[in-house]
Amino acid sequence: MRKWSKWCIERILVLLPVAAYAQPQPLLIDRVIAVVGREAILYSDLVARTEQARQNGVTVDEAVNCGAIEDLLYEKLLLEQGRIDSVVVDEAQINSELDRRIRYFASQLGGEQKLEEFYGKSVTEIRAEFRDQVQDQLMVQTMQQKVTADIRITPRDVQRFYERIPPDSIPLINAEVEYAQVLRIPEPSDAEERRVRRRIEEFRENVQKGEKDMCTVAILYSEDPGSAKECGELGMVPLGTMVPEFDAVAMSLKEDEVSQVFKTQYGYHFMQMIERRGEQYNARHVLMRPQVGAAELQDEREFLDSLVRVIRNGTATFGQVAMEHSHDEESKGTSGLMIEPNSNSPRWDMGALDQQTFFVLDKLKDNEVSEPQLIVMPDGSKAYRLLQLLKRTAPHRANMKDDYRMIQQAAEGKLRTEAVDTWVKDRSEATYIRIDEAYSTCTFSHGWGRSASTGH
Repeated sequence: MRKWSKWCIERILVLLPVAAYAQPQPLLIDRVIAVVGREAILYSDLVARTEQARQNGVTVDEAVNCGAIEDLLYEKLLLEQGRIDSVVVDEAQINSELDRRIRYFASQLGGEQKLEEFYGKSVTEIRAEFRDQVQDQLMVQTMQQKVTADIRITPRDVQRFYERIPPDSIPLINAEVEYAQVLRIPEPSDAEERRVRRRIEEFRENVQKGEKDMCTVAILYSEDPGSAKECGELGMVPLGTMVPEFDAVAMSLKEDEVSQVFKTQYGYHFMQMIERRGEQYNARHVLMRPQVGAAELQDEREFLDSLVRVIRNGTATFGQVAMEHSHDEESKGTSGLMIEPNSNSPRWDMGALDQQTFFVLDKLKDNEVSEPQLIVMPDGSKAYRLLQLLKRTAPHRANMKDDYRMIQQAAEGKLRTEAVDTWVKDRSEATYIRIDEAYSTCTFSHGWGRSASTGH
């Protein structure tokens, strides 16, 4: 279950109150529950924060409430200090952030018109209403960066941090691997490309002449599982959501106009424009994909067989083969090395690997290359790949040799926490802070409570 971090402010930077999307709530009588300098914290601020936690699966109890209040106190202290320091947020940054958030919420609700209906105001009025809020949030981010901007850590600092960890508290690291791949995605034959193109051209002509209904064609024949059951309708989407070729065709159409057949990486399409509003549109489309046959798959397998021989006889390295022949654009740029996206590290927890990868790597020795492996891609298509196990690390207690990067990140995190603690202590002692007596039982990380009773 997800926990509230001490100073986690990024995830609450939203344009519209989270509670607006929840089930209807009883009408609340708002009131000030805390003051930091010239900044007030309202009860509605706390409700919005805890409602967001609830929607993220957190059970809201006293500890979560108190943690939310402390987060709000920290943000208001940052904001108060930012005003004292005359921190200025760039106008272009404010406008860009407003635009981004308007686009996001409009896409969630089905377009700008639906957003205006939902909020009972025009987009211009919504932007104006939330401009100050966004400006404050960006100032908080700027100040938070300033608090930890001077942190620098040396290898000696990392060593000292590790040496001070009690032996029974050194974390246990699961078995990990580093590996590389060469991926080959077969292309449909020219005959299959022509067959699918002819078929979708016929459907487009039927729709254009009124002989078939676009909705019926999409439901019966479109191979886009997300939109087919909705008569091919995408819903209002902003530019950039779809691939560039798709956006370009959409932007060229008038309402009810049917496009020519066009091709993207997903196959052949044609679309019918429903509505366009600025940089957003809603359209119906039909997708048909040329299918890869057994012969094309076998060709890729045989090609990978030849690459295995080249690697094993030393004519080329696995990395050289990956850069020249792999169809995976991301990993070919790293000589086939696969990067774990969450940690941005080449080390993968064995338990987190998909089964197709785990069972191959589990049988390999360091630097060994697998035979060609048939895999199923995320879109359901099939491909072949080679895997090379670069390094395997057995389960172990974290150490400076094998886990330096992880220990370095932990050491940096400790320094950042200490910097925040020191900053809050210094600034809170020089700032008027008052907290409602209703929250006097909260156990805070800092001395906010003492300020509540004594004032400054």
